[in-house]
Amino acid sequence: MDFAVVIAEIWCEVLEVPEVGDEDNFFDLGGHSVLLRMVQERVVRRTGREVELVEFFTHPTVRSLARHLRDGGTAAPAGAGRRATGRLNRLGNRRAQLGGTPSDTHGDLGE
Repeated sequence: MDFAVVIAEIWCEVLEVPEVGDEDNFFDLGGHSVLLRMVQERVVRRTGREVELVEFFTHPTVRSLARHLRDGGTAAPAGAGRRATGRLNRLGNRRAQLGGTPSDTHGDLGE
């Protein structure tokens, strides 16, 4: 299966554009969260592959998403995990400043 062709067809349908290129960014073409959900459903239906919504944000072009699906969806782009880890570290530091512990995930601020 040529994932790039399938993805491009889906984007054209959902975004109502005549064509998209391999390096076109879904969001730059006018895509948004509601349309993304439609894309997700169609990708799953046509390819038989489960795709999490976050994967569309980390792979926003036809080429990167096709490569991701072809590789089994296991390869994340370089640096993708660092951003989330940084947020978690900052959250833990902020909780510690407010009197909670970094591992406190309930947000009760020590009450």
